[in-house]
Amino acid sequence: QLVADCGIRVYPVGRLDMDSEGLLLFTNDGEFANRLMHPKHEVQKTYLTWVEGFSEAALQKLKQPITLDGYRIHPPRVRVVKLGLLEITIHEGRNRQVRRMCAAAGMTVQRLLRISEGPLQLADLPKGKWRYLTPSEVEGLK
Repeated sequence: QLVADCGIRVYPVGRLDMDSEGLLLFTNDGEFANRLMHPKHEVQKTYLTWVEGFSEAALQKLKQPITLDGYRIHPPRVRVVKLGLLEITIHEGRNRQVRRMCAAAGMTVQRLLRISEGPLQLADLPKGKWRYLTPSEVEGLK
């Protein structure tokens, strides 16, 4: 419904679970989608993450590599914005990865907002709205 009026059939690049919000890309180019989603291309995704149970020990544990689904994931880049609000950057994008990493560190995610993917920024795009990428944004993602 969100992109019904874009003029062509498009597919999401990756996903956001039903409890998450923020930047989500759509395309009709399968090769482009694969380039953005496949972990080998290491496209960074950054999230603002509101957590409960924050402590210095939990933060240190979050910054360590962990195993999810039998796969050892790369440690995220984590920046403390303020107490209980973290900026977490990953590039693998496994199922509910940020939530599961936080849980493994002893924290519960209260809210998760994807604010960037690669060079793209969510900026001030209102919730439930979409826009076309500029040619330079598409080139930046390639």
